[in-house]
Amino acid sequence: MYSRIINIITKTHQWLGLGSGLLVFLISISGVIYTFKDEIFYAAHAESMHVKEPGNERLPLDSLWNIAQAELGTEYPITTVNAYKEPDKTWRFKAYKYNKEKVSYFSWCEYDYILFINPYTGEIKKTMNHKYEFFQLVKMFHWSFLLRTEIGQPIVGWTVFLFVICLITGIIWWWPRRNKFTKRSFTIRWRGVSMDINRDLHVVTGIYSIPLLLVLAFTGMVWSFKWFMALVYVVANLSTQPPATPTPPESATNKPLKTIYETVYQNSRAHHPEAYDIALYALEEDKNTVDAYVKNKAGVYYDASLETYDASTGKRLTDRSFENMNRGEKLIAMNYDIHTGAVLGIWGKILAFIGGLIAAGLPLTGFIIWWLRQKEKNKFLKQMEI
Repeated sequence: MYSRIINIITKTHQWLGLGSGLLVFLISISGVIYTFKDEIFYAAHAESMHVKEPGNERLPLDSLWNIAQAELGTEYPITTVNAYKEPDKTWRFKAYKYNKEKVSYFSWCEYDYILFINPYTGEIKKTMNHKYEFFQLVKMFHWSFLLRTEIGQPIVGWTVFLFVICLITGIIWWWPRRNKFTKRSFTIRWRGVSMDINRDLHVVTGIYSIPLLLVLAFTGMVWSFKWFMALVYVVANLSTQPPATPTPPESATNKPLKTIYETVYQNSRAHHPEAYDIALYALEEDKNTVDAYVKNKAGVYYDASLETYDASTGKRLTDRSFENMNRGEKLIAMNYDIHTGAVLGIWGKILAFIGGLIAAGLPLTGFIIWWLRQKEKNKFLKQMEI
């Protein structure tokens, strides 16, 4: 009975691994490439992202918004601006639009532009077609195989789900059943034949990295499946009670302020004087409100607040901060930073990078094991025929 169960587990591990191996490799290697995106992007675009000589006074945000809009034209309305605390950074204005009826990323994303503007002079340092930017393409490939999110993300999610099953079946299959095999199961025999080295690479790297790979896999599945996100929320919060739904803000019916973006920015900055970045979203005319996303620290997204302001008065209507969330909400908010390793700083990113490399290597070494065994099997059968 035991041997029969092990045989089923072995076959499950082999065929699920072979069936999903290529997609697992592509997901993993794209994640590896994206790991140090911020560091590489900042280095590559340092001149566009920095102001050599910061001035004493900057231009009003509404004036900067108008400059950015004039550069792109009315057919590409500005959607967001990132205003930084650091005086030597340019401010980023973004215009994007998605068509939810299209299938591929290139038709789904109709346009995506980023303008880097000197906040003191209004000089446009660079206009970037972000739709075709290298790391944006890598991210969207990792996210949904360059397909519309509703189509591509479930494919990514189920691929990762199969990868998790392979990890679990691999542990069960590997588990040493005799003490004399225990030490060998944790070491790579570099002086052995190539077939043994490849097998040891597959087994040993997989076993040592199981906790890290499960963290990467589970945090990835949070985005792909609402049911899995709900499960994570319930486990973290130790309750099935859903998070409180904020009351929709009531704004005045008067016309928006002429300096609405500057007013909202000043009010938000007054509440968060040390915030690294305050992103303002374009005025929602039907609600007469402006949303602000306040990022307190560079490099992580979880330590943030989402605010809503009345466009007629500039008064803050709602404030949803990380500190006010319950345990389940906090874990979900930290999901991206856990997935990328950013929650642990540069060392966390290095861990995520190594984990991604191992995840990409497992289907390769696994396929080589299967292929070499098939060669040996075919060779044996030919000898038997002779």
